[in-house]
Amino acid sequence: MSSAIAHYCQKCLAPNPLGTEFCGRCGTRLMLVVQTTSLRFEAADAGVSTNEHLLERISATENRITRLAERLERSLDLVLRQAQNSNTDRSLLKALIEVLAADGLINGARLERMWNEHCEKDQPNQNAAKRRSKKVKSVQRKTQLSKKRSSKAPRR
Repeated sequence: MSSAIAHYCQKCLAPNPLGTEFCGRCGTRLMLVVQTTSLRFEAADAGVSTNEHLLERISATENRITRLAERLERSLDLVLRQAQNSNTDRSLLKALIEVLAADGLINGARLERMWNEHCEKDQPNQNAAKRRSKKVKSVQRKTQLSKKRSSKAPRR
């Protein structure tokens, strides 16, 4: 019975028999060592401990979580810098428009109207995407409601 497939390798997804500690295909140490209850008691009698293996897996998981947290912090820093740069760019454009309008080189109202027209041209694409998203959600809601209704209906 010990040759029955109990779990798969987290790296190469190869099937491994009960109680194996390393993958038979790639040699990766398996994250979860699965044993039958009888094998656990036999191993306890033999003095074999899995505490070291579990501590190693916990440490590896903690390291991954730490790296993920660092990546998230870097991403947040990038987003904040981008927001600051965007705000600076907006302030610069406003100041430039005010200077050019004060010198009579541009018409501020005309520039704003043209900008709004440009934004409205891009709006249909954004609205179409929103409508598609709403349609999908509507279909999903209808499907869920019909499933609820059919499950509540008495069966004959």
